[in-house]
Amino acid sequence: MAVIEMIGLQFIADTFHMEYKSVAEAIGVSKQTFQDWIKERRKIPEPRLEQLSELFGIEDKTLFQKELLPSEKSEIFMVYLTKTDEHEEIEIISVDDDGNEYTTTQHYSQNFSLLEYVQAGQKRERLIEQVSSLLNADPINEGADFNLLEDAVAVIQEQNRNKKTALELVLYYLVHRDNEWGVHPDYAKYEQKQFFEKLDKLFEETGIKP
Repeated sequence: MAVIEMIGLQFIADTFHMEYKSVAEAIGVSKQTFQDWIKERRKIPEPRLEQLSELFGIEDKTLFQKELLPSEKSEIFMVYLTKTDEHEEIEIISVDDDGNEYTTTQHYSQNFSLLEYVQAGQKRERLIEQVSSLLNADPINEGADFNLLEDAVAVIQEQNRNKKTALELVLYYLVHRDNEWGVHPDYAKYEQKQFFEKLDKLFEETGIKP
């Protein structure tokens, strides 16, 4: 049985628990026009996309008229959770080492835990989407990328600690080492042993400039 995909506008309205008629009225169009949009009989005009973006608080206007990826659905759900979140301040009475009572204020977010859970799931979804994109690339050009990905997976699955550490170090060097926050604590001991400087020189000697 075929799965009927909905475009972003329909998913967004459903996620925000808004009736289609209410969305149409909020931006000044007829319910029939809205139906034409979600059935993809007509494109959503740019001025209406601006209104929808403002109505739902979703900046990426392309999300309204495309079939959504799982990570994009999670992004929309997080926008909904943020907009509907309820915050309160809770006063907590504690006692210091000298036996004196003192009061602190903590900010409580009703949706905080759920937001964290959805965000963690979204990271996984994005990774799967990126890998899927590589695997489904043009067969003529995918060979090298496919083999590289296959080799990386083989190292991870082999459970050889030294090989995995070597892979982590090279990937860290290529992806994260030049970030503005400095060396990650997990890799500080390798930085102290000039591992990355030696790698710099090795690449330079072989004519590779990552």
